[in-house]
Amino acid sequence: MAEPNQQRKTWIAIVIASVVAVCLLALMAIGAAVFFFVRNIDTNTVAPETASAEFDRVIARFEGQTPLIELKESGIVINRGREGPPRPIALLRVLAYDRADQQLVTVTIPGWLLRLLPDSGSSISVDGTDILREARGRLTLSDLERHGPGLVLDGRGQRDAPVLIWTE
Repeated sequence: MAEPNQQRKTWIAIVIASVVAVCLLALMAIGAAVFFFVRNIDTNTVAPETASAEFDRVIARFEGQTPLIELKESGIVINRGREGPPRPIALLRVLAYDRADQQLVTVTIPGWLLRLLPDSGSSISVDGTDILREARGRLTLSDLERHGPGLVLDGRGQRDAPVLIWTE
């Protein structure tokens, strides 16, 4: 039988190793989050004309398509009219322009990350736009998949910033 002093040293070593392992895992998680955001969020300073041309280029892809979210006088309307089997979302993309800072922001959210969210009524929102805050609790991943790839929102965010959201 081991001495009590030896048992105490063993437990101390186990506790220290556990703390080190948890700290390493936390650092890896933080590093992975930073890597994800650096790879999926792109911000560029551009002139308003350049931003407008980029918005025109993207919106031309969806000509004649009704967006999933429409802004009406009465508030936000979510068009859930499409029927049929859901189509998996590969990417959710956001394009926004802050006129005051002349910042064109592009955000890409992979579909696998969207699927990690619980689907039972949880909302999908891109914080920073008043538009989607109002839709919170009313827009789900199921809505996006039923809508399928295409235009989700063509509107204005905070400080009247143009915002486009689409799925691929």
